[in-house]
Amino acid sequence: MRGAMAGSITGRAYSNRKMLTVGALLLASGLVMNYLLERHNIFKVWENSSYPISWADMLYPPLCVFLSLAGIALFVAGVIRRSRIPAFAIAVLVTIFYTLFAFAMQFIQTGADRLGECPGLAQAASSANVIPDSKVRPGHPAVACSVERRGIFLSYYNDMSVYGITDPAAQQSVLDRVAEHYRQAHTHPVQVVFFESENWSVRQGRNGASLGSRSAEKLIRIVNIG
Repeated sequence: MRGAMAGSITGRAYSNRKMLTVGALLLASGLVMNYLLERHNIFKVWENSSYPISWADMLYPPLCVFLSLAGIALFVAGVIRRSRIPAFAIAVLVTIFYTLFAFAMQFIQTGADRLGECPGLAQAASSANVIPDSKVRPGHPAVACSVERRGIFLSYYNDMSVYGITDPAAQQSVLDRVAEHYRQAHTHPVQVVFFESENWSVRQGRNGASLGSRSAEKLIRIVNIG
């Protein structure tokens, strides 16, 4: 009888250790995956990408949240020695609520320059003296800047669009100036997207007013700073 009790205790201890290990691995994998897919990586996976924002940017945050939450639930279950806690069910439920919240935040708090960092970044890019005049805003360089969010923590980053620079050396000159400003001003990370040109057309309205519209533009290169 004592042997059976000892075996049962040993079995529970093993089960607890297993939950702790699996929970820690799931939590770590969710956080590491989020860090890499947020573009903080040494492999420059998104360098020269053809997509500034892809379908993966929509899918990976819920996946990383699910892995992290499942890991936390399993780890807690192992600590309090409760193997019957529905860890994955809890993770799925919370992930659904997180996904709805994240999409809402993307619509509410993106687009405008909410960080106040765009003027300095645009000025730094323009200081390279290689950006042509804008068709949208004549007399100003063809550069635009807005604020976006990504990752499971909805981290802010500046999204810059630069038009009309096809020469790699000229692009690098702009990138060097932006990177220097990023380091000196300690701004949020910056995604610089180079387009071949501005596809901007103007037509006359019925009342004589000029109406401008932007059409699809050819992307050349994407570089992430920070």
